Amino acid sequence: MAGTYGLTTMHNLTASIGTSSEKEASSVTWTYAPLEDGFDNISEALNEVVQQYFFLSDNGFARNHVTGMAPAFTLTGRRVMGDAAQDYIFGQKYNLDTARQSSFQLKYSDAAGTEHTITCDCTICNIQEWSGATTDDSAISVEIRFDGAPKITPPVE
Repeated sequence: MAGTYGLTTMHNLTASIGTSSEKEASSVTWTYAPLEDGFDNISEALNEVVQQYFFLSDNGFARNHVTGMAPAFTLTGRRVMGDAAQDYIFGQKYNLDTARQSSFQLKYSDAAGTEHTITCDCTICNIQEWSGATTDDSAISVEIRFDGAPKITPPVE
């Protein structure tokens, strides 16, 4: 829910990573673990492909046409051993190919209080587990990159 002045805090997001899946006929059911403990920052990048056109009729100014995107979320924080989501992610860091594929889910509420869920197949990338000074808790970072178009429920209009 939006706070004072229409502002919203990031702790109102609920992000989760698929840690196991079961395949049935033509569908996959994921078991999710929340990306909470240890993570203190999440940022979204749409990585849009934008075509720019400079038509004679626009006197030198561009018209932009978004033709594609590769959404990704980057999460940073501190390593918490025993956390299901972190243990899953960091357990994949030396794996390749399909071992890095999962599902990502993000839930949030809009200004009207309607809860939205974004779900998408994803690939876990750029896993960094060990970083920092010898007296610091280990700084971590991971990218969750969408594989294909996300499913958004209810659809945002």
